[in-house]
Amino acid sequence: MKRLVKELPRNFVAVSPRDALGYISRIKQVEPFPDWSLPPDSDEEVTCRELWSRYHTSLKACSAFDFDDLTALTAFLFQRFPEVCERYRERFRHVMVDEYQDTNRSQYLIARCLGEESSLFVVGDEDQSIYSWRGADINNILDFANDFPNAKVYRLEENYRSTQAILNTANAVVSNNVSRLGKTLYTRHPGGDPVRYFFAVNAEEEAAFVGQDLVRRQLPPGSVAVFYRTHTQARLVEEAFRMRRIPYVVVGGVKFYSRKEVKDILAYLRLAVNPADDESLRRIMNVPPRGIGNTGREEFEEYARMRSIPLLQAFRECEMNEAVSARARRSAAELVDIVDALARDAQVQPVAGLVETLLERINYRQYVEQSDEKELRNRIEVVNEFIVACGQHDSRDQGGLGGFLQDLALVSDVDSWEDRGDTATLMTCHCAKGLEFDHVYLIGLEEDLFPLSRFGDEGDDLEEERRLCYVAMTRARKTLTLTAAEKRMLYGVTNNGRRPSRFLSEAGWDRLLNVDFSGEPRDRPKKARAAGSPVGAPPGAPENGASGGALGTGDVIQHARFGRGVVLYVKGAGPKLRAKVRFDSGRVADLLIAQAPVQIVKRR
Repeated sequence: MKRLVKELPRNFVAVSPRDALGYISRIKQVEPFPDWSLPPDSDEEVTCRELWSRYHTSLKACSAFDFDDLTALTAFLFQRFPEVCERYRERFRHVMVDEYQDTNRSQYLIARCLGEESSLFVVGDEDQSIYSWRGADINNILDFANDFPNAKVYRLEENYRSTQAILNTANAVVSNNVSRLGKTLYTRHPGGDPVRYFFAVNAEEEAAFVGQDLVRRQLPPGSVAVFYRTHTQARLVEEAFRMRRIPYVVVGGVKFYSRKEVKDILAYLRLAVNPADDESLRRIMNVPPRGIGNTGREEFEEYARMRSIPLLQAFRECEMNEAVSARARRSAAELVDIVDALARDAQVQPVAGLVETLLERINYRQYVEQSDEKELRNRIEVVNEFIVACGQHDSRDQGGLGGFLQDLALVSDVDSWEDRGDTATLMTCHCAKGLEFDHVYLIGLEEDLFPLSRFGDEGDDLEEERRLCYVAMTRARKTLTLTAAEKRMLYGVTNNGRRPSRFLSEAGWDRLLNVDFSGEPRDRPKKARAAGSPVGAPPGAPENGASGGALGTGDVIQHARFGRGVVLYVKGAGPKLRAKVRFDSGRVADLLIAQAPVQIVKRR
């Protein structure tokens, strides 16, 4: 898609490859072969339609499907050709669908077509539907009983993972959603440690708290996970962990398979399996350098375009193309020999041996060794690690090269994560789905971050953010710690006076144990402090002036100017006692209680 966007004539409005692919994906879910009878709504849609046409043509030329095609075209076949659907109904008398809440329209149609006369069994949890951005439709599970009136519904409400304290907090949050079937989770692990909450001065202190808390509690790193809404939040936590020598791993996508060295080798392998894969050939036609420059590449591409043949076939016919230099023709012929030999070897060799043979044949290690000294060791390690990955595939699977490439095509963020047991895990909330850890830190619980600002104050998007919060919370087995920061840099801009997320108030301040940087409760007296004394006060200190009596986290107050508010935490003592308060207007203020015109309306 990147190439197609670059090749667009200048009279088209610019769109990003990501936006174009998103548009194409949405269209395919509705109609794999749109007729565009309706006029486009915008100049951007004009561009996207043109890119759809070019993208479809490119896929067809490469004899390829994308992910959406696999399901959209299957659903299309089942609907347009009932005899095809009937054939598969007879073959699959019992159909089971897991994670039904994450199915898209095409997957729904497949399940419905096959399930009309078969035994259909689906499993899902509407409160864990968090993938609408990639086409999932929560209505598939919400409407299941209507779509299949004779269906029996079994509610699985016992949770085998979390403590009741964690479940109560998560349930309190997600119960604010309207789009849900409803359930009440319970566990055989009653009670448990209270869910903790830390409100940091800034994002740096938040990250430091997580690292220091892990050390102070002497938690095994392998039992700990830190979840965040966006990848950019990971850096500060990484720095805090490195400073304290806490081993960790960041799960952030298929990073290893995005390395140049891996992409180069995979391009050769894909070309051996699919000679019509022009994109792979474009990548490696001059890697390592073999004398096919931009001019030669353009001449070969023009030759292939004029004859409607794959690019590799144009290389095979290079002697007939006098527009290309003699050197480029020789190089093209050599590359064809390499690909043909690779295809033959793939029939008899395991994948690891195949890659070793390829690397020797094209002198790839020597090519890598020409890197800068700083990158040399890392690049060689990447090549060696890839061979190890190939060997692991060989040891557990007999699918050969084709099976190996299929496995890679389906790899996900979590597939690239290995539970090493001795390292803390850092990942986004989306990556965390399906996993569990003894101790979970959920950071960045602030308005405009979690939930994200673009989702507003209501609607389906906000409900999905709430479900995502629920998923993150219920990954915890033993303890859950929630954090937020008053000051944070987002998108290059420092934001002060940030508001705690609405999800915290929905969880219920009375359920949360507010702790300070040392992990001690902010508003509970320490052993050396007289019962009832304000936080931070020595024994016998006078009480604060807010209606006489110590002010505590969760108390509701009335301010003469700002109105009604909830106390987030208190600090200091006597005349220096201060309280962080979030008012109903959304304002967060740091008040000096001795001077603030406040009255306690309701105690926690």
